[in-house]
Amino acid sequence: MDELRRREYIRSLAWTLFDQTEPLHELDEMNRQVLGLAALLTDRSLRLSKKKPLKAIRKLIKTEYGNELTPQGEKLLAYLAALNARLVSTKDVLKSDLDPLQQRAILTLAALLRVAVALDTSESQATKIQRVDPKPESLVIYISGPDAQTDRQAAEHEARLFEKIGYPPIRVIEQPEVQPIQPEPALVMEQIPVLPTDTLAEAGRKVMQQQLLAMLANEPGTRLGEDIEALHDMRVATRRLRAAFEVFGSAFDPKALKPHLKGLRAAGRALGQVRDLDVFMEKAARYQESMTPEDRLGLEPLLQAWNSQREKARLEMLSYLDSPAYAAFKNDFTLFINSTGDGVPPEPKGNPVPRRVCELAPMLVYERLAVVRAYDSVIQDAPPIETLHALRIEFKKLRYTVEYFRDVLGPQSKELINEFKGLQDHLGDLHDAQVAIQILQDFMKAEKKKPAHEPQALDTELHAISAYQEFRQQELISLKDGFPQVWAHFNRPEFMQQVALAVSVL
Repeated sequence: MDELRRREYIRSLAWTLFDQTEPLHELDEMNRQVLGLAALLTDRSLRLSKKKPLKAIRKLIKTEYGNELTPQGEKLLAYLAALNARLVSTKDVLKSDLDPLQQRAILTLAALLRVAVALDTSESQATKIQRVDPKPESLVIYISGPDAQTDRQAAEHEARLFEKIGYPPIRVIEQPEVQPIQPEPALVMEQIPVLPTDTLAEAGRKVMQQQLLAMLANEPGTRLGEDIEALHDMRVATRRLRAAFEVFGSAFDPKALKPHLKGLRAAGRALGQVRDLDVFMEKAARYQESMTPEDRLGLEPLLQAWNSQREKARLEMLSYLDSPAYAAFKNDFTLFINSTGDGVPPEPKGNPVPRRVCELAPMLVYERLAVVRAYDSVIQDAPPIETLHALRIEFKKLRYTVEYFRDVLGPQSKELINEFKGLQDHLGDLHDAQVAIQILQDFMKAEKKKPAHEPQALDTELHAISAYQEFRQQELISLKDGFPQVWAHFNRPEFMQQVALAVSVL
């Protein structure tokens, strides 16, 4: 049996359980990462020290995953791996120096991982999770596969910890394999412009429909993987859809939007890992062309490492795109955006309230603009990178809001969108440079710890990567130094007049 293949399969099951039970545990992305790494340690011989198993496991984690986790993350992973290997007990976790929230997180992840491991008791990697249905009285996991009966019994036995720590009891049910549901062609309508007389909910459905069409149109190219722009455009469509939920969310019952937003987040997460590596590799390869032949070779280990990470991320992405959960999300969301009135609260009785685009769009644009302009008071004196990154996110929301209503705004909206995009791109390049610098620092630290390197080869490699890090550092400095001028251009009175003219037509 291929142990690595089994560990990766268990990781996919664990992540599916994590994502489908997120409304119950509300754990963040860092905990998801810890869960995935713990799954990769399944079946490994972790009995390195009977007296101090946590210390021994943490040493192993530092060697293999030291550049992927913070010290706190390493500590959480050590406890989770030890729990999974039965080297410590739940009582040991509760008596540890972890705070109560961390203890709850570790026990939750351990419970999910135990179920995931049990779902491959047959060691066939053939049992699939069709869906997870959280009911008030129980959490029902529907599975299929030739060995589903064996794996079901084992999973229900291992599910006791989940109930023991305060969650609903788990039931595992076999069912015939569900074929992915494809949206009926008649339900995916042509793009229809937003009108001033549309209700905000109607306009929201139109905007969501446009972005869903863009997402689906780029899915074949994303799967094929020959043109990285298809992946970029598909990811952008998911981001625009999530922004649309925020802009038009007040027109809908939050409960009606929640499952669709959950599906979008899962899709964005699957696409984002591959796309981020595409960006890093593309910029590094462009820099490599300007290097001497010797230094080019020194940069190869970095590019090879990123390429290896990308291949793994791409396999995970394709696995998600092939999953019943993704197929169900596309089907359910398509039905939702084509069902007029679905998820819209009844109109209150009494005096009329603003509901139409012509009444609400100006307010929505100015609200977003106000949030962006509020940063003027905190970006004058060398603001930290985190502040500029937060500003970039707010700019993106402002830009998308204007784009969503450009059918009803004045002709000035086109120029506004271009202005927003320029400033957003500046901040995006700044953020990318900062992230790249940190990744390069971590990579060099990890390379220095590897014992197999020849000293001369290592020196060449570190010299090349250090030179690239310095290049990105200078890029970061230049972008930060140039930002005040970019901000002043945006924050000028003439620009605000353009905004006023664009919304005045309503």
